[in-house]
Amino acid sequence: MNNQLQKQENKKEITASERFTSMVMKEFEGNIGELNLNDYQRQLIRNYFIGIDNALRIAETSRQLSTKKKDDPTVTWNNVNMNKLATDVVQNAKLGLDMSIPNHLHVVPYKNSKTGKYDLNLMAGYEGLKYIATQFSLYKIVDIKVELVRENDTFQPVYKNNIEGYEFKITNPFNRGNVIGGFGYIRYENEIHNKLVVMTVDELLKRKPSTASAEFWGGTKYNYTTKENEKVEGWTDEMLYKTMVRATCKKVTVDPKKVNRSYVYVIDQNESYYIESQEDKVNQEIEENANKEVIDITDSTEKLPASASYVENTAEQIDSQTNNKSSEGPSF
Repeated sequence: MNNQLQKQENKKEITASERFTSMVMKEFEGNIGELNLNDYQRQLIRNYFIGIDNALRIAETSRQLSTKKKDDPTVTWNNVNMNKLATDVVQNAKLGLDMSIPNHLHVVPYKNSKTGKYDLNLMAGYEGLKYIATQFSLYKIVDIKVELVRENDTFQPVYKNNIEGYEFKITNPFNRGNVIGGFGYIRYENEIHNKLVVMTVDELLKRKPSTASAEFWGGTKYNYTTKENEKVEGWTDEMLYKTMVRATCKKVTVDPKKVNRSYVYVIDQNESYYIESQEDKVNQEIEENANKEVIDITDSTEKLPASASYVENTAEQIDSQTNNKSSEGPSF
């Protein structure tokens, strides 16, 4: 009897995030092969569970509010393409991307019209891309600094002793003016490799996604209440900053000896599914449809809203969330 009680107690101690980790490992090994994860990578995967679970909750809430999506499958763990998710989770964990760090890693859920399941793309944010660039650089990076330059700032590229540098000063912090450009500076341990990346605001805007939403990039949007177009300020500066970070990270010379399957997989995912064009659109849906019908995103697959806000959780918040009930109790 005592042995049976002990077994029951041990079974109760297994958390949903731990079951998720075990499921991911089994799914991955069943499709790709043997998998060896260290303790830190396992912890990252457990953190992924919290972020993904939150994303599913938000997507399901939006589905319930939408008359167009009322007949779609519920956005729960049981309707997720676990095969693809397991691969995404393992490859990102192997790179060390942490969903509990702001702008490190985002979840982008969407319904796959061919399978009827929901695919969950894990996409590196701009801090995640800086982290990857630092880890896989051919030369040791000390820091990657990115700034937007405004009308009242002073900025001057400097080339001295065969070393690229710059002079940057914010002359009036309370009235800097409009953004006129940006720069990224990759500072290496050996300064001879230092790299300065400079772009005008027009060059940054050229990289604005064709599907960019007014909610984030600013512009004109249709007001369904007034039935008129209205100007939206958006978060243009933040979007320009993200664009500058991406352009800077692409200038890092990668060490071919460090490149592995996880690196290739994650970078390819980001290149083929540029997060700005999807994340902005997805977050726009949440903004616009918190209390009304969800607007479909036109694409080859039907996107569902998801929020990246959970990645701003602190370690303390994550610990507290593990005690909350997960969406529709994942069956794994």
